[in-house]
Amino acid sequence: MIKTYIKGAKAERDLAKKLKDLGFGVIRAAGSGGNISIPDLVAIKRGRILAFECKAWKTKPKLKKQEYAEFIEWCNRTGALGFLAWKNKDWLFLNIKEIKNQDIDADGLTFNDLMFLLNT
Repeated sequence: MIKTYIKGAKAERDLAKKLKDLGFGVIRAAGSGGNISIPDLVAIKRGRILAFECKAWKTKPKLKKQEYAEFIEWCNRTGALGFLAWKNKDWLFLNIKEIKNQDIDADGLTFNDLMFLLNT
């Protein structure tokens, strides 16, 4: 369990640094993965709010039904654009609202693609 936490925390810090290097203000949530349903990372730049649920798994990540519903609700309440972020070899991202219709392996965006689409 500790090994899994360390791997996940390292991945979250990696993504946070990438976003910070592009001028985002980044917050890594202390309670992520716990009973309080909040995103792992929140990044803000010029009023745009991005929220990330990060997974650092070897296998394709899935969100539990409740985890998914709570993340959608959090994004709706805050006006954030939510993403499932998967760190395997490189980062892949899916818009949280498109998860049911897409596959992160086939349809996931790279970090550069995501930043291009967001025009940062």
